[in-house]
Order: sequence, then structure tokens, then C-alpha cells
Amino acid sequence: MKNFKLWMGMIAMAAMLMTSCSKEDTPTGDLSDTQNQSVSLKFATILNDLSNRSMSKASFDEIPDCSEATPATAEIGFSYGGTEYNTTVAILHDDDGYFTDYSEDLKIPISDGGSVTVTLNEFLVYDASHNLIWAAPVASEGADFAGYVDQALPMTFDVRDGTKPYINVDVLCFDRRLVNEYGYPFFDIMPNKGTTLCFFANYCTGEGRHYVANYDLDIQYWTGTEWIDLYTNEAAPVNTNNNSADPLCVLIPDSPFEDAEMNYLRYRVTPLSWSGYYGTIDETPTAWVELDWSDIESTFNDDGSSEYIHIFLGCDIPSDDCQGIPVPGDRDGDCVPDENDDCPDTYGTEPNGCMPNDDCIGADPDGDGVLGDCDACPEVAGPVENGGCPFNDCSTDTDGDGVMDCDDECVDVVGTVDNNGCPENENEDTCETAFMWGDHTINSINGVTRWGWVEQFAEGQEETTLDIYAGAGQNNIDKGTLVGTATISVDGEGDIHLMITMNSGYTLDELHVNITDSMPGIEAKAPGQYNMNSEVDAGTTTYEFTDVDYTGDFWIIVHTVTCGIDSE
Repeated sequence: MKNFKLWMGMIAMAAMLMTSCSKEDTPTGDLSDTQNQSVSLKFATILNDLSNRSMSKASFDEIPDCSEATPATAEIGFSYGGTEYNTTVAILHDDDGYFTDYSEDLKIPISDGGSVTVTLNEFLVYDASHNLIWAAPVASEGADFAGYVDQALPMTFDVRDGTKPYINVDVLCFDRRLVNEYGYPFFDIMPNKGTTLCFFANYCTGEGRHYVANYDLDIQYWTGTEWIDLYTNEAAPVNTNNNSADPLCVLIPDSPFEDAEMNYLRYRVTPLSWSGYYGTIDETPTAWVELDWSDIESTFNDDGSSEYIHIFLGCDIPSDDCQGIPVPGDRDGDCVPDENDDCPDTYGTEPNGCMPNDDCIGADPDGDGVLGDCDACPEVAGPVENGGCPFNDCSTDTDGDGVMDCDDECVDVVGTVDNNGCPENENEDTCETAFMWGDHTINSINGVTRWGWVEQFAEGQEETTLDIYAGAGQNNIDKGTLVGTATISVDGEGDIHLMITMNSGYTLDELHVNITDSMPGIEAKAPGQYNMNSEVDAGTTTYEFTDVDYTGDFWIIVHTVTCGIDSE
């Protein structure tokens, strides 16, 4: 059963009705017909991710605690033809999951060519010791677990003559934890039980006086491609009669990622005014704060209880109350307030909030949270996952000539607007940026808008000669100039050989080479930072790279600044 607990503290099995039909009939018939046929029902449970549904608090009484026990039997209550039935059947397992065994009690008599409407009223799953481990939620007033599943009970479906129905049933289990409160009043949602993740907030006035805070909570879940809402405007349980509050406890999914330090949840808090207590305040929401699974686990205690995340709104976080969990005002959870943290998005152990010898220590002129040399676009804000550069950006001018890189045919050479960013002079001597052609374009890499190519050199590939084009903006070789070739080979020792051959009338002014064991990222944008630049120069055209140790494919970029003389 461990695989059923990987996603959620509370587990759901998705509901859908699948039938395999051998013929098509209309849903009619008389059960007293002497030509009755029998159709056997089977039920299955399938794991389903709850994160794509809006969640809200609910009555948890009917839902059992999750356990590692293996399901053994199911107690099933159903009805048809005006009569109710109850039976217990064994549960089997195959590669597709758990399902009920064949049972004579689940044979439904159907008239020839007809159908019967069946209602499933109860579905409880037990282990071999008859401990309840799963339950299909029953829709009722005050118990809205039905919102966590596609189909709560009672569930009605038609069974037709000549079909072999498999009915998949939604079942839930719930992982409860007791929340430690340190003297704060707490209303038990269930006796001695709490939900998975809890929050408590203080609000401070400008004078530093602490109050219990009134607030709303939003939580979102990262699917790997987008953030989706789990909770929206979830209200803190405050008591206006005695100016107190309980921890706000919510159900959250486990991380979908194997890496426990990969963020997958984020939350924000909206401070709310409290008439008669601390009065009217600024109700601007805090910035989003991201959490990974290790942050969630850090709230768990060995005795099965858990700590709430303590949020301070408008307050300095007390040094003796810092939990090491990301909170508003300390979004990396390193107990160094963001306003004093030189690395506010990265957990640090140094007094400045950074790790020792952190290369990213430095200024952040664009305010994007990517510091120092780690920001490939220090003057233009961009996400940290893109090296501090915006995606699909056309606002960078590498050579500072007033022509943006996306339109500059000589990105690394100062030129004129009239000459598409390339230089002009009296003798018509022209130096232009050039790239070796390859099977991948550089601007296909996220965040890189410059033209050029990357060659993926396959393991075992024979010596290959590729053309070098200058001024081929937007990778259009028709408007570029063929200025030479680059020949690539790998010897028996695994060393990479590169030979540059310039066509007559063209010379190298600069040479930059980048070799990696995978498709390069944002570094492809800046030839001046290529990783082999220390081993190449414009005065040498033949190279043997012995320090690389790639046993498979490798990716190579050859960039030059090529100068030629116009015959006119």
C-alpha cells in the first residue's frame, strides 16, 4: 500500500464507470422475465491525484486513518429492483491495481435484451485483521469529502445484458496529525487529531506590539508545468468574542517529485482588519512563499504530532522562534530576514544569508533575486531558472550598440543601426559575428534569443566538416556569408579535435568554443563566457581538447568574429 500514500496524506481512488459491451441494447426489461440473464459486477480502486481539485475543510468522521496494511476484503452495500443487499467479497491485485473477486452475490439478474439500474450505497475496504483502511465517501450535509472524488456514494449505474461491467469506486483514507500549540487555544477538529499542515499568524503594529492575526490563506500546487489552486481565501478560525484564534489546518498533497528539496507548494497570506481588536490595517497579500517536501517534513515530530508554521505579519521574526521554514519576510527559511539577506531565494548559513564562498553574492541591479555573476542579464529582470534572464526576451544589447540582440547580426561587435548592428568603416573592412552550422539552433534554447547553432556530435560519429556562416541573422544562411569550415573528430583516446579553415579573404578576429555533455542552456547566449575560451585564440586554427571526458554524445558551439575585405 505504500504506493497509495506517495501522493497525499489523504488518498483518493478515482471513479469512473467502464463497461465492455458485446452488443448494444436499450435499457429496458422485466426482471420477472423467464429469459433472465445474469451479469456479475466487479469493483476496482484506482489512485487519483487530489491536487487538481479545490479543497475545503470537511467532516472527517467517516474516513479511516491511512495505514500500510494491504486490503483484503470489501463490504459492499447495493440495491436494485427495490431491494437492498449487503455482501463481503475478497480483494485481488494485479498490475492495474486492486479489484474485487468474483462473487455469486454480485450477480445481477437481467432480462434478455434489457438492463437493470443498480445503486452502490456503501463500499468499505478492510485489511486481513478487519481493520477499516479505506472508505468510499457518502455525500451528506456537513460532510463534503465528495468534493475530493469524482463520484461519491450513492452511485447509480445501469447494467445491461451482455456486458461485463467493472465499476471503479472512489475510496479515501486520511493521514491525521496532532498539532502542538504552545498554549494557544485550539479547537479540535477531531479529538486528538489534526490535519497535515497548519498555520498560525501574529500581527504587529508599527510600535512592535503583537496581536493574534486575522488572515486568509491561499495555497497553490505545482504540477510541473503550472500552478493550480488548492485553497483560495481559506479563513483563519478567529474568535472575535475573546480575540483569539486557532491554527488554520489544511490538507495538502505529498510532493510529486523524488527530490525532497524541489518546491511544489506555495502559499500567501492576506492580513485582515479586526474591528475592536487591532483595528483597520493594510490588507495587501504577502508575496508567494514556496515550500518543498523537506519543509513539510520539518513540521513533523517523532511522537506523531506536528508544529504549525508560525507567520509574523509586520513583525520582526524572533530569533528564538525561527523554524527554518520559508515564511513571508524570510522566503528561503534561513532565519535571515529578506531585507538583510544577500541571497533571499537560496538557503544560506552565513550571516548575510548566503552559503560560504557563494558565487552569487553581489549586487542585484534588476531586482530579480539573481545576484552577482549568477545573473546572465543583470540589467533585465528574469526568473532564476533562466539564469536571471527573461524568457523570449528582446531587450538585451550585448555589445551596447543600440541594436537589440534579437535583431543584431553582429551581437558581440559594436556596429551601426543602418548595418543591422555590424560595423562599417571607410575601407569597407567588415567584421561580423559567425557561427559554425549545427543541427540545433541556439534560439531554440529557452531564454536565448540570439542566432547561431549547436552541433550534437554523436558517439561514434566520423570526422565531420561543417560550414561557418557570418551575418546569418535569425539563422538565415541565405543572407549570411560562408566564411569557412570547422572540422570535428574524436580520436581513439576520446580527445576532441577541431580544425578551423577560413575561406580566402576572411580572417579570424575572435574565436569562442563551448563543449558540453548535454544541450547547453542560457550560457549559449554569451560566447565570451564559453567554457573552452581559455584554450582557444584567433591566431590558432587547430586544437586537441584533452581535458574533456565524454564517453557519449557531446554538444559543440563554434563562434567567431570574422573580418573580410570588400573587393570594392
